[in-house]
Amino acid sequence: MRWLFLLALLPNLLFSQISYAADQLITADSKMVSGYVARINLKKADQVYEALQRAEAYFQTQQQLDAQVSPTVPPIAFVIYGPDVEIFFRENYSDFKPIVDLAARLSALEVIDIKVCQVSYEKEGLDKSTLLPFVTTVPFGPAEVTRLLEDQQYDLF
Repeated sequence: MRWLFLLALLPNLLFSQISYAADQLITADSKMVSGYVARINLKKADQVYEALQRAEAYFQTQQQLDAQVSPTVPPIAFVIYGPDVEIFFRENYSDFKPIVDLAARLSALEVIDIKVCQVSYEKEGLDKSTLLPFVTTVPFGPAEVTRLLEDQQYDLF
């Protein structure tokens, strides 16, 4: 008999968990978060892939929440600097195909916004003309991360 009672409460419990996830755009100090910046360790392409997979999981959760989450939530900013910028150039596509394919799909769905650092790609000897079409550039990656976190009120993803 108890398990029937618990089964009756289960949908309410699940709904409350979904509502809690939807409310995560508001931080503990009640300030509104404008968006998210993905934290990625430098020199580790697999970290980029893992962050993209987390973004995909986040997107799938948002789809399940449907009308409960505002459609105006901006994409997750992926600011890539250091040697990892090479991932997003045409000449390296075959080396990083799984990462690029996932990034392209998430970018097309407006889940993420990938920005690469101009200083980094120039240091790596890469030409902007071979940058993949769904990727934009920023003059200096660390400054862009700081700008998003401090000026735009983004939070870490």
